Amino acid sequence: MRHVDPAIMIDMIEQRASKSERESYEQHLTDCRRCAAEYDSWWTFLSGLCPSSLTDAPTKLINECIAIYRKPEPLPSRFQRASLLFDSFLQPLAVAGLRGTPAESRQVVLHTQVFDVHVKVSGKESDRRIMAQLLPLQPDTIVDGAQIQLHIPGCPAQVTRSNELGQFTFSGVPNGPLSFFIELSSSGSIVQFSVQGG
Repeated sequence: MRHVDPAIMIDMIEQRASKSERESYEQHLTDCRRCAAEYDSWWTFLSGLCPSSLTDAPTKLINECIAIYRKPEPLPSRFQRASLLFDSFLQPLAVAGLRGTPAESRQVVLHTQVFDVHVKVSGKESDRRIMAQLLPLQPDTIVDGAQIQLHIPGCPAQVTRSNELGQFTFSGVPNGPLSFFIELSSSGSIVQFSVQGG
């Protein structure tokens, strides 16, 4: 007795065998346990590869489920907080003086929804210099003329404006934690961040 070839079994399962072939092989499968077992294993394997006949839940039900877990959207506000991306005091570079920066200066990179801020603080504790740049995340964000306020506890606020490249400088900055308030003249949004620890 000749057994059914696996290729023919696959054709039968996938409905590619002719009616006459199918009838003759089906008779053999009822008589031969070995071929019937092999046919069943091929059928199980191939049916697992077929796309599921399940249907999606109704769209309305899906939306209701999503609404249960949806986080409330924050109310629009002019005020934003910046998040710290890098601080050379917290993550010192392995090579002092990298990119021409003296080891005694501090570099801080902050991120907001509108722009990144790169800040460099250098000089002696009583007479520091701050050089910084606002780098817009979108090309249509205008950083020229942004008003920057620098607040240090116990000292009068210092105010400056950024140039067309988003650069600004403060000189003669006394020791203490630095609090910046940056207002973009184009959008009126205000970003606040602090640099602690001198």
